[in-house]
Amino acid sequence: MKPLRRRAAARPIEARARLPYPDGWFAVAFGKELTPGTVLRRRLMGEEIVVYRTRRGAPLAVRPYCPHLGAHLGVGGKVEGEDLVCPFHSFAFGPDGRCVRTGYGTPPPKAGLTHLAVREINGVVAVWHHHAGSPPDWELPAVPVDRYPAPVTFAQTIVDHPQEVVENAVDLGHVESVHRFSNARVRKPMRLDGARMSIGPAVQRILPVLGAIDVEFDVEAHGLGYIVVEARIPRLRMAALVQMMATPVDPAHVEIRFTTAARLGRAGARDSVAMRASRLLTLALARSFWHDITLDFPIWQNKVYLPRPRLAQGDGPITPFRRWAAQFYPPGAATPPDQVDPSQQPVADPGVLESEEEHSR
Repeated sequence: MKPLRRRAAARPIEARARLPYPDGWFAVAFGKELTPGTVLRRRLMGEEIVVYRTRRGAPLAVRPYCPHLGAHLGVGGKVEGEDLVCPFHSFAFGPDGRCVRTGYGTPPPKAGLTHLAVREINGVVAVWHHHAGSPPDWELPAVPVDRYPAPVTFAQTIVDHPQEVVENAVDLGHVESVHRFSNARVRKPMRLDGARMSIGPAVQRILPVLGAIDVEFDVEAHGLGYIVVEARIPRLRMAALVQMMATPVDPAHVEIRFTTAARLGRAGARDSVAMRASRLLTLALARSFWHDITLDFPIWQNKVYLPRPRLAQGDGPITPFRRWAAQFYPPGAATPPDQVDPSQQPVADPGVLESEEEHSR
């Protein structure tokens, strides 16, 4: 009688090999969340930050602890005019970070907050991260949001890494098996230009009555934290603008932020009928697009990153994508040191989907 084999325990999430934190711009809020006077507590790259908007409308991001006695400015802190005020002793800090007054009416100490580079663009508030503390050397682009109605937005925290999210955009092989599209192909080849990667895939989907419908995509990634996609269905004169942002909150988790806006007819049509139709289309497509993205989540949450995958024809341009992605890490840091072959390891417990929120309809 053969001895019973003991089943190995699943690898916990924390034990899986992970890519390091990448450099670049990473979303920390939707602009509409950050109304004047709002103070938000966020996690970025394993650390806490505080994001707030002054009464005049400037978005700012700082390290969270007051230099006076260490209170967390994101827990009870408030905005008074242009100043961020500590909840502990009411020390106030101006937009440049300097302490401008105390709660006692005495002269302020020579102290200040550490500011992070922040940008608000395309309805998103993003913060710059660099492993060596270097300032931004590229910017996020403006996209044609004015051609579309207000977007519907979603956010959810999952087990993943930003590079895996962006790599999904060039992984043509999964489109049929996961998303049930057919005839996946590349209309426009991948182009790599500094921090920008672009590719133009196309697919088909079979719809009731209409039959096979071609869907064209123009995909751009700017760094590993920001993807923008324009999708078109020429036969139906429909177009959609999708933004997808993956922000690492700790070594194993990212917060996905996702926006969808859609239109019927020509770009920029402003008559009431066209605008109402586009708004209804946006509401209809937003949940469909978000559902399509969430089909990837169970795979992302339970896979490991293989630095030397055994690729096959039909996979898409994964190798040149990874060469491009390596620029966003410290030299030599783009390969996890303890990577294992998943065929020799039990599958880890499924990660928990967290914090799903539909921010607007």
